[in-house]
Amino acid sequence: MLTKQSINAALKIIGRTGFGGVTASAPNALLALRHILKEYPAKPGSAERILAELKRQKLVHISNESNRWHFVLSPAGIHRLQQVIIDEVTIPHPKSWDGKWRMVAFDVPTSQSKQRKYFTAHLQRLGFLMLQKSMWVYPFPCFEQVEQVAGHYNVLRYCTMVEINRLDELSAKRLLRHFSSVLGKI
Repeated sequence: MLTKQSINAALKIIGRTGFGGVTASAPNALLALRHILKEYPAKPGSAERILAELKRQKLVHISNESNRWHFVLSPAGIHRLQQVIIDEVTIPHPKSWDGKWRMVAFDVPTSQSKQRKYFTAHLQRLGFLMLQKSMWVYPFPCFEQVEQVAGHYNVLRYCTMVEINRLDELSAKRLLRHFSSVLGKI
């Protein structure tokens, strides 16, 4: 069975130069795709399965002009690539903690409850702790990553990000207890 990672890797390679796609000279689409995927370590026969899956899922448009094969991401391929990129967002942990908390607060309208649900699920995957219903906290610098994720889910305009120097004792204890495994390594 073809792994999701193989398809995602192919989409990243095809979409790497932007959404204009890539072109390769070859007598057929399969050889062109093999040439495009040459940097991706794949098992024998996987290029055939990747090509079939890209076509089946309608993730790319493939055209040929004089043995120059052009692979362009379809709208479905663009959407999947954007999701792959957002799923790969991580927050780096510095060598030492600066003692500040980063808070993300938001008030997303009920008309966008689906986006709010996806956004909060993503914050949770990134390791944030929900301090109150729409207040999530993290110990390390993360505003760029949060902006990227919030922008993807179209909720950035409803978000406020704050760096906190001091916090009430009860909340601080709760946060320190929750993040002890991450902060203890520093």
